Amino acid sequence: MPFSEGDFLLIEYTVTTKEDGKVVDTTSEEEAKKAGIYSPDEEYGAKLVILGEGTLLKPVEEALKRADVSQEVVVEVPPEQAFGPRDPNKVRVVPLRELLRRNITPRINEVVEIDGQKAIVRAITGGRVLLDFNHPLAGKTLVFRVRIVKKIEDLSEKLKELLHRWATSLKREDIGVKIEGSKVTIELPRTAVNVDNLGAVLRLFIRDVKKYIKDVTEITFIEKVPLAE
Repeated sequence: MPFSEGDFLLIEYTVTTKEDGKVVDTTSEEEAKKAGIYSPDEEYGAKLVILGEGTLLKPVEEALKRADVSQEVVVEVPPEQAFGPRDPNKVRVVPLRELLRRNITPRINEVVEIDGQKAIVRAITGGRVLLDFNHPLAGKTLVFRVRIVKKIEDLSEKLKELLHRWATSLKREDIGVKIEGSKVTIELPRTAVNVDNLGAVLRLFIRDVKKYIKDVTEITFIEKVPLAE
């Protein structure tokens, strides 16, 4: 079942570095815990991708276009097609006092931010700090293990997934969708009042709908907040 650009897919994946097999990203809570990268703030489980959107590295996306639902796809992505080769010019030595002056207390292997750029602290010796401004995965070959859970074709489900990915605290099953021709009414759950920057979230959702769902011409939002149980 070949897929095309614009298709909505739910996928599960785990990404490791080929050199040492280290897990660097995953949709599996179990894998994240085993790898020591679990975050309670992260939502685990199948994630939405829209082919052609650019959220996946190109070799992975091309492999998915040729895959079938439930099939696991394994793709090796060299540095040139991922985060680039390591650049020795992005490794710098700065005085420790300069970081302390900026209220930065460096610790080895932690990330610091200087003038809007992030760097990993590689070493601290003799009052000097070695900072690496390369992307943490620069120079690494990445191995993607990806499984397509399903292709989403129902319009209501597409709308729920688009909103959920910008407001992950909103459960898909709690979002109400009513479709009348090209007009859509979205009923937000009561938990929407707890979403940070809800206005910005809804603007991003509207942008995605305009871009990826051509049949919708109008969206109405309804937010019901019960004042008594």
